[in-house]
Amino acid sequence: MTKALAQTYTIAHTYRRSITTALLMGCIVSALFYAANLYRVISHTVALQHITQEAKELNASVQALDAQYLGISKNITPDTLDVYGYGQAEVSAFISRASLGRVALAGHEL
Repeated sequence: MTKALAQTYTIAHTYRRSITTALLMGCIVSALFYAANLYRVISHTVALQHITQEAKELNASVQALDAQYLGISKNITPDTLDVYGYGQAEVSAFISRASLGRVALAGHEL
């Protein structure tokens, strides 16, 4: 038993510098990994806050435009459309069921 302890002590004493260096390097790598992840989380949080703020501003803008549209659309009548040159259009060509029936009879069935 004394021989095993002496051998373990000798190995630890011989490689003490390497073991300490490896542990310190592991701690440094872990600290750098933690700092990188912390920075990433903070940057994502800030970006999310900016996007949320922009979404609120866009929503307010859409609501204002919607209210403006509703206010303007209440004033639209056929008389006001005539003032701006809009009138009832005449349809010059259209498709009816009768013309579709003639196509089917000609052998070009739908």
